[in-house]
Amino acid sequence: MTGAKLRFAGTLIACFLGCTAPALAQKPRLATLAQQKMCADQAKKFFNESDTLTKPPKPTIVMLPASYVDHYDAKANVCYVAIATFESTDGGKTIIYSTAVFDAFEQTSYADYSTTSDRVKNYSESKPPLICTVEPREQPEIACKSEHEFDALIKKYFGLIAR
Repeated sequence: MTGAKLRFAGTLIACFLGCTAPALAQKPRLATLAQQKMCADQAKKFFNESDTLTKPPKPTIVMLPASYVDHYDAKANVCYVAIATFESTDGGKTIIYSTAVFDAFEQTSYADYSTTSDRVKNYSESKPPLICTVEPREQPEIACKSEHEFDALIKKYFGLIAR
């Protein structure tokens, strides 16, 4: 092989390694089954011990069943839990719907959404949110304007689908 061919071959190899190495290094980490189970167990514990379930209800508040979903982010090593609650202070005419996202171990809050819906008029039509904020890890807080936007943000940043 001539010197020019060797230099060309070396350039091709260097280019190949330089172009493919970053792509290989950025392969997303997947959570193991043990990590997913650990997250699910902690999320259940966090949900069962959360203030929304342990506060003694006021006589005028009708609590509807709360629910939760969890997601273990292997890359960030964080177990996220989203807790959805429903309550009414007027006997069920108006429903207050809230979703909050937490780190299930550190109990850090990352996102809050709250709105009301009038069951008498049309339960499926909610009003603009009372609260709609998402604070991704190590990023500034994002103010959202709708339930759809909130859902898209918590899916993007926390891997959670709350509804």
